[in-house]
Amino acid sequence: MENAKKQTLCSVVSNVEVMPGVHLMWIEAPNIAGSVLPGQFITVRCGGFTLRRPLSVHQVSSREIALLFKVTGNGTLWLSQRQKRDRIDILGPLGKGFSIEPGAKNLLLLAGGIGIAPLAFLTQYASSRHQMTLIHGASTAAQLYTERCQPTAINYQGVQFITITEDGSIGKKGMATDILPDFLDRADQVYACGPADMYKAMAEMSQRAKQSNLKLRKCQVSLEVRMGCGFGACYGCTINTKKGLKQVCRDGPVFELNDIIWQEVRI
Repeated sequence: MENAKKQTLCSVVSNVEVMPGVHLMWIEAPNIAGSVLPGQFITVRCGGFTLRRPLSVHQVSSREIALLFKVTGNGTLWLSQRQKRDRIDILGPLGKGFSIEPGAKNLLLLAGGIGIAPLAFLTQYASSRHQMTLIHGASTAAQLYTERCQPTAINYQGVQFITITEDGSIGKKGMATDILPDFLDRADQVYACGPADMYKAMAEMSQRAKQSNLKLRKCQVSLEVRMGCGFGACYGCTINTKKGLKQVCRDGPVFELNDIIWQEVRI
């Protein structure tokens, strides 16, 4: 059963710039914290802007939810300037999140840049019951959301955490998808969140896997597209899939990698 979305005025608990241009905000939202699932999102009314901004839920506590977001425009700039005890208008939880198949034991997570946001929640939700490996790739070490951000970053205890950077400033040098095949053999399910180019590379890898031993069949990805309403009324986030037209806000944002017709996706 889909959990009911709620529109609420919530108080900001804290707002910290954990990396250049990236903020971690905790919000007191007990109704959402008690029902949201990994991969779901909320929308935030940012000042006087008409369109609400969709943001993945990054972590939860008993009464609070965390948002990890990058300042990319005037709306997120406004949000980044909120102070403790400021009130913001949020709506959620929205969308369809990640699912774990019965019997799956080993989960492989792939995060590209700020795509760490919803995957961190998945580790928080599932690590006590599953073996988890999280690959986090970014351009440079400064863009990796790791334990160096403590006490604000998530605790990855019990999760094998692998870093890779394009410039080689930490971890291996390359793209996250470069080392993905090294971890597929023991993965029962794969989850990913990142830029469209990363997904397209994974889709090509999946096609090649049909003629090899690589296991990339059970892969769920979280799409980030421009949304209007956030709950399926405006059809502004419609994409084409092998199962017909789907709305990212209502049918997603989590989809099976191989269900999406990637040649037609514009993110």
